[in-house]
Amino acid sequence: MSGGGRAGHGVLVVADDLTGANATAAAFARTGLRAVTLGADQPPDAAAEFASRFDVVVVSTDARHSPPEHAAARMRDLVRAAGPRALVSNRVDSTLRGNLGATTAAALAAVRETTGRRAVALCAPAHPEARRLTVQGCQLLDGVRLEETELARDPRSPLPTSDVAALLRRQAELRTAHLPLAAVTGTDGGGPRAHVARALADGAEVLIADALTTEHLDRAAAAAVREGGDDLVWVGVDPGPGSVALARALGLTRHTAGAPVLAVSGSATRLTRLQLARLRAEFPVTVVRMPAAPSSAPAPGETEAALDAALAAAGPEDVVLLATVLDDADVVERIGPEDAERLPRVLARTVRRALERHTVDGLFATGGDVAAALFAELSARGLDVEEELVPLAVAGTFVGGPWAGLPVVTKGGLVGDAGTTVACVSHLRRAAAVARRHVRAAEAGGAPHTAHTRHAPHIPHIPQEEAS
Repeated sequence: MSGGGRAGHGVLVVADDLTGANATAAAFARTGLRAVTLGADQPPDAAAEFASRFDVVVVSTDARHSPPEHAAARMRDLVRAAGPRALVSNRVDSTLRGNLGATTAAALAAVRETTGRRAVALCAPAHPEARRLTVQGCQLLDGVRLEETELARDPRSPLPTSDVAALLRRQAELRTAHLPLAAVTGTDGGGPRAHVARALADGAEVLIADALTTEHLDRAAAAAVREGGDDLVWVGVDPGPGSVALARALGLTRHTAGAPVLAVSGSATRLTRLQLARLRAEFPVTVVRMPAAPSSAPAPGETEAALDAALAAAGPEDVVLLATVLDDADVVERIGPEDAERLPRVLARTVRRALERHTVDGLFATGGDVAAALFAELSARGLDVEEELVPLAVAGTFVGGPWAGLPVVTKGGLVGDAGTTVACVSHLRRAAAVARRHVRAAEAGGAPHTAHTRHAPHIPHIPQEEAS
């Protein structure tokens, strides 16, 4: 059974402290999603405001040690304000301190209210990288039950037990079921999907999953989503990794290996031809031609289709080159002023239509008229300048418009030496690698800071993969 009751777009994570919120946002960012964290001082409506610009909104309530009714009210307010989301997550402490039951019950009630569907929590509290594991429904810290650690004497949130179900029921009447490790690993003969199906049929509100590894979390999440059906919405309850696994199972995450660089050349200079030849020698380059002479121009839409196909097929290490001139045979001795003015606009329009369908890690433009046309066509209000790579070759990111934050390098057709274009594309590759390690933050007034963010204008609909 495919589908998982996808109720909206994007991810809302409600965390009970800021450090946990930041860590969870970083985990989502590593999957290729744009993530932002909001502090506890932000009003509930801020979650909806930021959801229109970010894939993942993580809100800290700072309510770990608050009275349970306060933590629950904050959860309800945030989920209601954000509206239907593809995934809502209750980010809890990895050692389960705080208001686990109250916030889980509030999240489930609010999701049912906003979606009109059955809501079930996948409580997968393991954080394998931090040595927090879940075995037989109990949470272990470095292999030790919580009640046998100093957390049992925590002055604000003492933990009398490591039994996850018991901790949930301390604050809420929730019907729980257990997904044991043998089911997660498939060693019990039935596999995780059979256990999930039985739990759902028995009316479970919370499914507690054992896990020793990240792969176990992925297995549990995949089984939950595949058995849930379209009339059910899953809610994450975990310290972060479990909700990321749910997002993967729901098809919300992106590939993180990167995307191709798009290079656009409208220059016919001998230096440009030399630079493009060097580029093709040092990078895997797919060339899409757009002849400068009207008599040689392809049929309307032909270049757009070719660029679309090239970007669709390109890997993360590839360069897709849209160029008017590659070698001496392409040079047109005379071109009229009308054609000279038209060509940059046609190149820019072709690029815009391609970028509406494909993500790139950077945009390189050679030729002043081409760069200006690209800025206009892509609705960029300016360039956040990073550095001048060589004289008259400038690197930065778009400011404003749908592609704000996209790394860009522009240079003139007579700028640099034979290796300059290679250096420009190499810079875009490095910038993209850095951007993928950063989480998008918010500026004062709610505007997203995008100077170090790899741009992806929207989350495409990704059909859920069938079980292998």
